[in-house]
Amino acid sequence: MSIQKGWKEFPFKNVSLTLETFCLSPKSLKIIQLSDLHITPKVNPSYLEELVERINQIEPDLVLFSGDIIQTSALNIQKHLGSFKNLKAKSYYVTGNHDMVYGAGNLQEIMVESGVELLDNRIVCLNVKGTTIQLAGLSDRYGFIWGIKRPIKDIFKNLDSNFPTILLTHQPKDVYLIGEHRVDLQLSGHTHGGQIYPFSFLVKLFQPYFSGFYMHKKTALYVSNGIGYWGLNIRYKAPKEITVLTIN
Repeated sequence: MSIQKGWKEFPFKNVSLTLETFCLSPKSLKIIQLSDLHITPKVNPSYLEELVERINQIEPDLVLFSGDIIQTSALNIQKHLGSFKNLKAKSYYVTGNHDMVYGAGNLQEIMVESGVELLDNRIVCLNVKGTTIQLAGLSDRYGFIWGIKRPIKDIFKNLDSNFPTILLTHQPKDVYLIGEHRVDLQLSGHTHGGQIYPFSFLVKLFQPYFSGFYMHKKTALYVSNGIGYWGLNIRYKAPKEITVLTIN
């Protein structure tokens, strides 16, 4: 596999999941998961504009950002983030650790102006194709450094077990917090799939669920490699992805 550099490709990855407990029969749910964009001023805004156009062509039911959207203050990339206002599907995001480092408040203000709703520590019920589904979100687990508390017990206690539920949270190991509560699917990122082999072996020590699909007890977990970079602006044996999830 060749080394990937920069922001050129649109690596859509189709993933089909059959979840017995997630019933939208006879219809399916299509989700675009965007993770770990790590946007800086060096990213050409036209890339994000085209990305949004391509997402709209897919016609997803939801667009979910699983954290680490920025790698600079959101004030430095307002034009970049403004591209998301053209998303046609209902869109939500949760903060990642880098979003908090560079300013979660400014990010929220600009994302909300662009029509992308913050899901941190919230539950939202949506009617999708005639079925009620729950979206739950957690802020990043490192938020305590900035005085941000996660009401984990309250979030899970307030879930309605009668409804299919998706948990959006940046770090995969938050799946251990679910316990016996009903969460049909967790969507996460954070790991970049290791980004540069053999660094992936070190990542696995801290994130046992680090790339792709897993089952943890009764919860399906999908960990996206994401499309951005941290540190070196390269990837090797950890290909970028824009995940197109179809839940049957």
